[in-house]
Amino acid sequence: QLQQNREELLKARSEVEATQDKIRTLEHELISLNEQVREDPLTRALNRRGLDEAFRREAARSTRHGTALSLGLIDIDHFKKLNDTHGHHAGDQALLHLTNVIKESMRPMDQLARIGGEEFVLMLPDTTEEHARVALVRFQRELTKRMFLQGEQRLLITFSAGVTQFRQGDELQAMQERADAALYQAKQQGRNLVLIAAP
Repeated sequence: QLQQNREELLKARSEVEATQDKIRTLEHELISLNEQVREDPLTRALNRRGLDEAFRREAARSTRHGTALSLGLIDIDHFKKLNDTHGHHAGDQALLHLTNVIKESMRPMDQLARIGGEEFVLMLPDTTEEHARVALVRFQRELTKRMFLQGEQRLLITFSAGVTQFRQGDELQAMQERADAALYQAKQQGRNLVLIAAP
């Protein structure tokens, strides 16, 4: 009896170990799949990884050809309030609404990435920061024309943005920091504004 119990215990232990190995393998596969994915699952905009790759490509092209490259950092205004008032599903739908409006208005060469909850980066090749500002203001107008429907309610979604232009040797981080400072100013000045980063 004792021998039988011992054998059953050993068998159970080896089954547990085999299962743990299987789980570890699946976890590794999942990590590797996530790394291959370059899109944000909700909005289908690029994710950080996709943005990094796109930036490296565009920065190299800009350096090689001496063309302008601008970046806009976009943040939805009062997003927390929208989530708190209407729920997270409404928040997700608002993100989708914004993404769709921008994607329909931007050029095929432009790249939109979601980098945080309600934060997006728009990369505009062959575009000076002034032209990038004008483009983003146009997207703001499109958003006001196309109200976001939440159940029976029509909600106005607006965003603030900071814009900056690529300088030789710029890293993505440096551009984002400059754009973020301009975005902060836009928020301070009343929101629904697009400002160019200080030189």
